Amino acid sequence: MDNNKKEQVRKMFDSIAPRYDLLNHLLSFGIDRQWRRRTVSFVAAGHPHDILDVAAGTGDISIAMARRIPGTTITGIDLSEEMLAAGRTKVSHRKLDNRITLLCGDAERMPFADASFDAVTIGFGIRNFSDIKAGLAEAYRVLRSGGKLFILEFSTPHGMVFGPLYRFYFHRILPVIGRLISKDSSAYTYLPNSVDHFPDNLLFLQMLEHAGFSDCKAHRQMRGIAYIYEGEKK
Repeated sequence: MDNNKKEQVRKMFDSIAPRYDLLNHLLSFGIDRQWRRRTVSFVAAGHPHDILDVAAGTGDISIAMARRIPGTTITGIDLSEEMLAAGRTKVSHRKLDNRITLLCGDAERMPFADASFDAVTIGFGIRNFSDIKAGLAEAYRVLRSGGKLFILEFSTPHGMVFGPLYRFYFHRILPVIGRLISKDSSAYTYLPNSVDHFPDNLLFLQMLEHAGFSDCKAHRQMRGIAYIYEGEKK
């Protein structure tokens, strides 16, 4: 994905920002909340103090981490200013402004010093990177030694019955509902296409290792609809 496509993706998320949360919960039948909670539980196990939430969007994971991990400070970064604006409203309503800061920026060229964070999270965002390898390299750079990266991302489930049923929903039903509610003709066609082109879990684990991460793991969620990946900077 070149810079032009990156700009298209930014505009797309700006467009759907007002209804993004509603659609996420509706189209996943609320299961996305459970996946985020599991991701946050992995993060909390390491007792981090400074956390970077990449592709923070409307701030769901940032807010969940602030609630789950006492005393932590969270910085979120995202390309879409409209998504962040929605996130800042949610943060303010929950009186978490003193612990969560949401910034507009590029995950592949982050404005942070080396070794700035104890943990980095990326929730449903890495498949939108123009250069996944560059994004992983940046995550590695800003992590402190012993820090961990946690990535929650969609995948394509297999199986003779569940796989075809899910793909039918994902490619035929979801885009129609998404278009009706979001009023965006492309966003929910882009979603299944972006998942189709994302590396499968074994290949993505190799990419994490090539970026320098150790003890890389993939935790399968709901028969492979999504995975929680983790890797450590030794």
